[in-house]
Amino acid sequence: MIRTILILALLTPLAACGETSPEPAPAPDAASVVAEPVSNPTAQPAYVGRWAANPALCASRAWEFRHDGLSGPGDVACRFEGVAALDDGYEIAALCTSQAPPESRRLSLDFGAGGRTMSIQGGPAGDALSLVRCAT
Repeated sequence: MIRTILILALLTPLAACGETSPEPAPAPDAASVVAEPVSNPTAQPAYVGRWAANPALCASRAWEFRHDGLSGPGDVACRFEGVAALDDGYEIAALCTSQAPPESRRLSLDFGAGGRTMSIQGGPAGDALSLVRCAT
């Protein structure tokens, strides 16, 4: 009886020698992560609303941010192709026009204290842009 148990104990590891266990998939690096498409239009991101360079421009030169795009002064328009929420803002893959053929852009939105200010980098306006939320 002991001899049978001993033989089984020795043969079990040998039986598994031909089997291969699946290797874990490598983790993607940060550069290969693609923003997810905008999928839930009912959940309102923090950027949605009217924004301007200063409160006096809210009536005439405001930027309109929607969950799926934006429009701004000077025939600026972007369609959001993917939005990734970050701890302090959003990364957005967008197709933008500004009196030119559409261009792919990577927008980075960051918010100030209380969400009353927003900084945009990589947008169709060129340099970094600081905006304030317009009263509704």
